[in-house]
Amino acid sequence: MSPHSSEEPGLFDLPLAPAAAPPPADADGASEAELRSPAPRRPAGRRPPRPEPTDSLPLFEEGAPPSRPAASSARARAAEPPAAAERPRPTPVPAVTAPAAPRDEERRAPLAVRLRATAGDLIVLAAVGAVAALGAQRLGAALDLAAVPPLALFLLAFSFLYSVISLAFWGQTPGMAWAGMIARSTTGEPLSFGQTAMRWAGDWLTWATLGVAGLLALTGRSLVDRLSGSVAYALPDSSRAA
Repeated sequence: MSPHSSEEPGLFDLPLAPAAAPPPADADGASEAELRSPAPRRPAGRRPPRPEPTDSLPLFEEGAPPSRPAASSARARAAEPPAAAERPRPTPVPAVTAPAAPRDEERRAPLAVRLRATAGDLIVLAAVGAVAALGAQRLGAALDLAAVPPLALFLLAFSFLYSVISLAFWGQTPGMAWAGMIARSTTGEPLSFGQTAMRWAGDWLTWATLGVAGLLALTGRSLVDRLSGSVAYALPDSSRAA
């Protein structure tokens, strides 16, 4: 016999006799062997587990939602958007229109501004002539009528450089800057050297006529402007030189 025959029955070790019938159970359904066997002892200090209820009562009745607290309902009402009639209407913002730019005729320098610019340039030329005369006297030259032509020639050359350079680079002489006036070509571009030379010539022609030719400025363009093909504009008060 194999060593496993004592542990497990083999295929051919099945009993041929019918198995004994189980002992009859009593009226309560427990067998006689179970009634005779002693009840198992439970360890001291431990309580038997409570049986879990099979049917639990619902927290809320069917079909009835839980009631909300008063605070949460108040917050919900506050979070709700107001009705269309209660919403504040936006205040219409008035449209801001930019002021119209002044026309070219309105920006042209008036006669008073031109006279102030001419006076400023004459003061500069007179100061330079006085310095030149004092310098010639300190060098030993006599200040008589013979010294007038060379002094006038010096002032003529100085005024040419004074006008041409300042007008070509900055569009205004120191006198024009003091009066708040600037010169530009008729297309709005800076003056060329030829235009600045013609403005210098127009200034001398105006002085030669004792200022009568300067009355053309009342029409918006003076003799200087017409000869040089330029226009003198008055600067705004905020950008005028002191």
